[in-house]
Amino acid sequence: MRSKAMFGWALGITLLASLSLSQPVQGQTGQTCGGIAALKCPAGQACQFPEGQCNTPDLAGTCVTVPETCPKQGPKVCGCNGTTYDNECELLRAGVRQARKGACGNKGGSSAEHRTDVCKTDTDCASTDGQFCEFKAGTCGLSGSGKCVAKGEICTQEVKPVCGCDNKTYSNDCQRRLAGVSLKATGECPSSAKQPS
Repeated sequence: MRSKAMFGWALGITLLASLSLSQPVQGQTGQTCGGIAALKCPAGQACQFPEGQCNTPDLAGTCVTVPETCPKQGPKVCGCNGTTYDNECELLRAGVRQARKGACGNKGGSSAEHRTDVCKTDTDCASTDGQFCEFKAGTCGLSGSGKCVAKGEICTQEVKPVCGCDNKTYSNDCQRRLAGVSLKATGECPSSAKQPS
């Protein structure tokens, strides 16, 4: 009888453990989110990270409530992606970390859809760490100017080759951006060695 009870108890614990592992971990308002466990916030909330921590891997933040509709105006904030947002609400809704208060650059616009900091070379983006001058796909800087954009932090291992303006094939577009190279074309570069991912 005792062995049946122990078996039932062990089975119950195993079932509970498997159920809890299959459910996504959710934070609550004011609770920790992000981090190495990639904790998510419930619907209607976003993970707010400490300002200026753009290239910190596994950074933890705090779950905060975000309204469905953000105000039209407010103090502008610069996202770690190089985009100026009209206010912190827009930044949080976009799921972007905050680089600093105020607009990202002197030359850009201010909507959440507009990247700032017009550039001709990577040195034009030197005022912001982790950015490079990205040109319109396929132009490689031959026509017009580019925009300063964030290189990124972490990439997936997805294999979807792209050709960079350095004539090297990258395993995916994120890897290309991480290298700070503009996009020449989708697919592998003609007769090039594939870059490690």
